Amino acid sequence: MKKKFLAILLAVSCVLSVTACAGKEENQVDSSIAEETEVADEEAVLNTESLEADVSETEEAYVEDEEYEYPSEDNTSAVQESEIGYSMTYDPSVFTLDDTGEADIFIYNTAEDLDAPIYISVQQYPDMDAQTLAEGLALQSGIDGVEVQDTYFGADGLETKNVYIEREIEGVKQIQVFYAIPVGDGSLLVEIGGYVGVPEIVEWKFEEMLGTFALKSE
Repeated sequence: MKKKFLAILLAVSCVLSVTACAGKEENQVDSSIAEETEVADEEAVLNTESLEADVSETEEAYVEDEEYEYPSEDNTSAVQESEIGYSMTYDPSVFTLDDTGEADIFIYNTAEDLDAPIYISVQQYPDMDAQTLAEGLALQSGIDGVEVQDTYFGADGLETKNVYIEREIEGVKQIQVFYAIPVGDGSLLVEIGGYVGVPEIVEWKFEEMLGTFALKSE
């Protein structure tokens, strides 16, 4: 299931070659570069834990509301023309959009029992370039072997920086896939949250959504 899940995510992003043999050389990179990356991580970005908390709180709100009816799984679509600079088509019958103004979170929300939150989020980082953002994510993961890779993403084959993180939490292998997309001097960060063994419909919906992602013309 892990391979199938990854295949769906990579269907809309062609990973450029990043050789493993560079690992030893990267470990010998001047320590000042590592320090700069760490500073960028600490000062600049990414409270992914906060984002995950937002997702969990939203899901809990639906569960606690006894009158809430899960959406049907009819094949419907809506286009999110976001103020943070992108557009993407999604299915509102299975994804609930939480548009906070600072980030858009599309939460998979049906009657199925899920082992962990399933979502796509898009956040804006106007003062951080994609490379720094991705390096900060890789460093913040604290997991050996997490690397930044060059990829293509979305409807227009946007050049992005990709980071894949997998960790086991309470017996569930949870997955986070990040795409840092250059936008001027800053970037947009697309985060995909799921786990090994997600329902098959999720794989279809991810493929549909990510394949329509496009930056808005200024």
